Amino acid sequence: MSNFCDQTVVEFIAGKGGEGMVHFRREKYISRGGPDGGDGGNGGAIILIADENINTLVDFNTKKYFKGEDGENGHKSNMFGKEGAELVLKIPAGTLLKDFKTGEVIADLKKHGQKFMIARGGKGGLGNTHFKSSTHKAPQFAEHGEPGEHKMVLMELQLVADVGIIGFPSAGKSTLISRISNAKPKIAAYPFTTLIPNLGVVDMRSFDKRQDGSFVVADIPGLIEGAHEGKGLGHEFLRHVSRTELLIHMIDPTRETPVEDYKIINHELKSHDERLAGKDQITVINKIDAVDEDTIKEYEKALVKANKALKGKIFKISAVTGAGLKELIFEVFKKVSEMRAKQMEMLEKSTRSLAPDAADGAASNESDEKVFRPHVENKKYTVTLVRTKLEVETNKTRKIFDVKGFRIEQVVKMTDLENPEGEERVFHFIKKMGIERELKRMGGSAGDKIRIAGKTLRMR
Repeated sequence: MSNFCDQTVVEFIAGKGGEGMVHFRREKYISRGGPDGGDGGNGGAIILIADENINTLVDFNTKKYFKGEDGENGHKSNMFGKEGAELVLKIPAGTLLKDFKTGEVIADLKKHGQKFMIARGGKGGLGNTHFKSSTHKAPQFAEHGEPGEHKMVLMELQLVADVGIIGFPSAGKSTLISRISNAKPKIAAYPFTTLIPNLGVVDMRSFDKRQDGSFVVADIPGLIEGAHEGKGLGHEFLRHVSRTELLIHMIDPTRETPVEDYKIINHELKSHDERLAGKDQITVINKIDAVDEDTIKEYEKALVKANKALKGKIFKISAVTGAGLKELIFEVFKKVSEMRAKQMEMLEKSTRSLAPDAADGAASNESDEKVFRPHVENKKYTVTLVRTKLEVETNKTRKIFDVKGFRIEQVVKMTDLENPEGEERVFHFIKKMGIERELKRMGGSAGDKIRIAGKTLRMR
């Protein structure tokens, strides 16, 4: 059974915040000690780190549920509960994270060492010491811990390679990658030998000791006509080719219609995504050891007729004997080097635009340990109100309002509404955040229902 997996659905649940404590200081000879309940610890977040040494999602396919550590409850004497430890998971570089329900892209971890918080830990509840005041000296209320974020995530691995080798099944892609790189793919004389992508590193010193450099090449699984509709290996092929900037398009002259094969593959690229069709290609006729020279020339002329841009740019090789490989690899490395130089130039321009006052050559202050987080603060105080329907109660029509917003939902989740002091606190926030005023503007009145975070309150 293969250990390769490039797509799976995983459930992430961050740790719950610890409960705030209700407690009063009680010591001999000290009267009216007052509240001293401590805060609960924050729940542990779940962090994903991209690692280029991992090339499969199999660990997430076999274990589909990951839970962060909960925060500890608060203690007396104003002592905080211990924070839950972060759960750090390594995933392959090139993993795309999508919301399973909506399909929205959450993050794209392409670079080695890139970190992303996929689920935020719940906030620890405040102890009753925070709720004392000159008029409320003995609060019998503390916050619950906030639940940790719960995410159902579709994980898609899209190989990160400089070069992708494409072509019909049995065009010789696996043989080529085994000759030019350190990859050891399975090779046999039948279609669809390659059922999973293979990744290899091409060391230029193995072709010329004076050269210094390398590039990553991916042997992409073969495809057939209709792949963009999911036929054959379909999207398994097209997903991985989307990451590569340069394609080696291999043609098998021993097939009955090699020129038609060339057209079909380019059509499949375009049908799936216009950007794929626009990627730079190096066209290669393989297996020149198995076909006579005149046949090769005929196919070369036919290819140029199909695409005039190929004139003088078609490489002829034998992946088995090694004929023509050196010339091909030097051309590939030249194009890869040009692409890297362009990317570096674009990166420098974007860096200068973001920090125009930075001194030239100054060291970056940005930490390598930076963790990218969803922008919670931007929507913290945004509130949406919806009047959903009418309900009849004792011959009187009541309105029902759904209130949504990060902060107000957080307050409700962390509050015990059975506690009169807790309920009073929620209504304090409803008024302070302007929700009460907006509800009245929408026609709300005393007795109407307000639904927040799955809990129901009555307007006052």
